[in-house]
Amino acid sequence: MPKLHLDKRADLLREVGLKEGSPDDLLDTRAVATWLRCSSQLLEILRSRGGGPAFIRLSPSRIRYRRQAVMEWLAEREYANTKAYKERRSKKV
Repeated sequence: MPKLHLDKRADLLREVGLKEGSPDDLLDTRAVATWLRCSSQLLEILRSRGGGPAFIRLSPSRIRYRRQAVMEWLAEREYANTKAYKERRSKKV
């Protein structure tokens, strides 16, 4: 899984997600990109290559993300320090 600029603020983004709505909310790509402060294109790339949050395909052109799935994805990217990050990365390789 590639390291993203989102890793540095994963905990803050999770807090925002908790305040914004229900864990079962279905969000479109644009809403998730706005929440994560990234581009829709980045989410599309992560969706095609893997490594992004789990998504639901309602139809070929309608993708949704469950708020809880995005929050879980962010939790996986949360580290207490650089050493913890390196240790987890070395276990995945």
